Order: sequence, then structure tokens, then C-alpha cells
Amino acid sequence: MRITFAASEMTPYAKTGGLGDVLGALPLEIAELGHEVFCCLPYYRSARESATAAKPAGVTFQIRVGDKKHAAEILELRIADRVTVLFVRHDGFFDREDLYYDGVLDYQDNAERFLFFSKAVVELMDVERFGSDVLHCHDWQTAFAPVEVFARRETRGADYRVRTMLTIHNLAFQGIFPAAAFPLTNLPGDFFTVNGLEFYRNMNLLKGGLIFCDAITTVSPTYAREIQTPELGSGLDGILRQRRVELHGILNGADYRRWNPETDALLKQNYSAQNLAGKRVCRADLLGRFKLDVDESTPVAAYVSRLADQKGVELLDAAMEELLALGLVLIVLGKGERKYEARLLERAKAFPGRVIAHIAHDEELSHQIQGAADILLMPSKFEPCGLTQMYALKYGTIPVVHATGGLNDTVSQYDPKSGMGNGFRFTSFTVPAFIGAVKEAVQVYRAPKQWKRLMESAMKNDFSWRTAAIKYEKLYAVL
Repeated sequence: MRITFAASEMTPYAKTGGLGDVLGALPLEIAELGHEVFCCLPYYRSARESATAAKPAGVTFQIRVGDKKHAAEILELRIADRVTVLFVRHDGFFDREDLYYDGVLDYQDNAERFLFFSKAVVELMDVERFGSDVLHCHDWQTAFAPVEVFARRETRGADYRVRTMLTIHNLAFQGIFPAAAFPLTNLPGDFFTVNGLEFYRNMNLLKGGLIFCDAITTVSPTYAREIQTPELGSGLDGILRQRRVELHGILNGADYRRWNPETDALLKQNYSAQNLAGKRVCRADLLGRFKLDVDESTPVAAYVSRLADQKGVELLDAAMEELLALGLVLIVLGKGERKYEARLLERAKAFPGRVIAHIAHDEELSHQIQGAADILLMPSKFEPCGLTQMYALKYGTIPVVHATGGLNDTVSQYDPKSGMGNGFRFTSFTVPAFIGAVKEAVQVYRAPKQWKRLMESAMKNDFSWRTAAIKYEKLYAVL
């Protein structure tokens, strides 16, 4: 088969979170199963700087968005056997410092930007050397593509054979714009109804994609169930219940080519479950970097995350003093909402030598923290899948998680008596429940033989992408 992935992020060309990592890994696994793969991505400033070998493909489109036409130039970059990245270039839309916002607010033309990108992707389906059997779209930024494909299918009939899949990485982000933006779609008015893109008198791009795509996937089995409920359905639970037969929860994988303590070149010293000495070296190196003077009886806890309400930052802040009373030190790495950045910096100032707040997107430091920390804190309010806890397990960094979404599917409660389990969980999203789970982890940490057994067990977990890729392959085949 020929598969085209369309997304707004792809590591290493553009990334703000897990979506970029998924697109950096899953297409390669699909190609290794024997399929020809194309990955469509906006030609952002970050892509121009990182994909220096990309060359013009000799293809340019005039894309109509509302009453204007915009040129879309296609660049191509072969990155592996049977994998080509296709960049959609329009500097007016994509040559910007950030992908989605100006540092404070979303770009005002985001509807126009991503409608343009989605339409350009669909145009590529008509180019013989890039045409595919399946167009696999991701999140609201490309959710209009299945709508456009449906509209063309209605016009062209059986000859138009492109099938579409839409993956929900986070239902909380839907691409909602005022109704006045609907003419930018250039679709007939009957697409702007309760059975189309209309959503409480606004235009909802994700809703449109969910209605008109051929199959829906999301990134963990638990999250697939959760988003069919009013509590986590973000207003789209009714549509998802209606399409439950076409809705599939496929757990994301971890890219062990990049995240493996045995081979990770970003670590001070590599290590394995059979030889953990390198982890102590990594721990000492990180503590020295941040001038933390603690001995081995003090657990190093880490919080590595986008700083947003979803990620449980307020829970972490509310629990901070009691967590520190357990005798741990805390290293925070992340960037996001300004109020959370400011609050964490205040906490670091209030607890010098106990709390470090590094406000940044820092891929290298993220690897080094995973290699050095003893405990990973993931108190997410909800978590569609989560990759950080998978990386942590591979690095012998024991996760403490709120049992939701993919965290529920990947982290099982450790039982000191049987030795079963790979981490610690709490089910009630409250400060006492969170503190209780961290306390359990600290207690086991202070029993070195048990902790070593737990680390070794955690590092044996295998969440490789091959398992997910095979499930996607089966779905592609029956679309």
C-alpha cells in the first residue's frame, strides 16, 4: 500500500509535544512493514532550518481559501527507504517563530493556515507519484482533509478511491473558529450543519473530520473509552458514540531508536538493566549540573512536561511542600502557560537546593533527566497516551501516574510482596491521593533491593512501535 501521513508536527522538523514524536516514528515502522510512505508537513521556519537537504519536487498548487488563492510549493526529502517527507511551503503562513501562537495568543489566521495546508495535502493525492491508498490525518490541524476528500468523492464518484483515517491525539484541541470562517472552506452551506462542521454556532474542524473520515483512531484503549463519556468527550462524545464501531484505541509506541539508555549518546554514561552503574553516573552528573548536594538516600524526582492544566501542574504545586517533606528533590523541565512557568520559578526560588525549574523545550536535557532521575511524576488530569512514562520505564526511572488514558494502559501498580508491577498509580485526582502514591514510591526507594528489582522489571517493558504499526496496517487494509 501507499500511505500518506498528514500532520502539523514531526520530529525533528517541528515539535511541541508527543504528536511530533509519533510522526517521527510510526511512518518508519509502517515502511519497514513494506509500504511506501509519504509524510506531509508545513514548511515551517524550524523545518527550513533542520531539513536543509529538502529539494523542490517540481510541484506547485494554487490553493483556494475563501476568495483568495495561495501558492503551495512542494519540497521533498527522502529520509529512509520507502519514506519521503513532503513539505508544503507558503512562507506567509509558515515562516514564523512558533508553530501555532505568538507567545501569548494563537495566531489569528490559524483557520486559514491549516485549511490551506489540508487542501494542499488533498491536492497531492492527485499527483501520480505522490497519490496514496490511505490518507492518515492527525488532530484538528489536518482534520479538514477528510472533509475535503468526502466532498471530492461525492463529486467524482467511485473513481476517487482515497480512504481517510483521523487520529485523535488530544480531543481537548478541536480547531474551533467563528462561523464567519466557514467560507474559507469553499464548501457548500450544507456542510455547515449539526451533521457537519457546525458546533454551537461555530466551525469545528475536528468535528468535521470525525464525521466524514472513514476510520477514527486514538492513542490508547482507555482514552478511546474515556472520550465517549461526557466527562472527557469535550462536547464530541455523542459523535464518538455514534461512530464507536469505527473508533479504535491503539496504544502509541516508544521510539527506542532515540530513547534507549544502552545507546543514548546524550547520556553521560550508557547503562542497561543488567548493568545499572551508568545510571548512578548520570544521576551524579545531573545533580552536579544543577548544584544539588544530596546523597544516594535522597530520591531525585522529575516532572518533564508541557506546562498546561491538563498535565496536573496545579496538583504538583499544591502538593509541593508535602512532597519535599518526604525527603526528595524535584527537577522540573517544561514550557507552556505563563502562569505555570512563573509559579514554578517562584517555587524554585522558595526552595533552593530542593527544587529546580528549567523553563524550556530542551530535548537533550529531557534525555539526561530520564537517565538520571529515580522517579518520574505524571499527575495528568487526563492523558490520551503519554510517551514520557514509556521512556521513563525504559530508563529505569519509576513513574508515579494518575491512572487515566494511556497512563492506565502502561503503568501498573507495584506490589512489594509479589514484585509485580512497574510503577505507582493514584485513581482520585486529589492532592492526598497524589502524595500517597509518591510516598509509596519513596518507601520502596529506601529499600534498595526492592528498588533495584523494580527498576529491572520496568526496563524490561516493551512498548515498541512495531506492535502499533501492525494494528494500523490491519486497519488500512480494510478501509
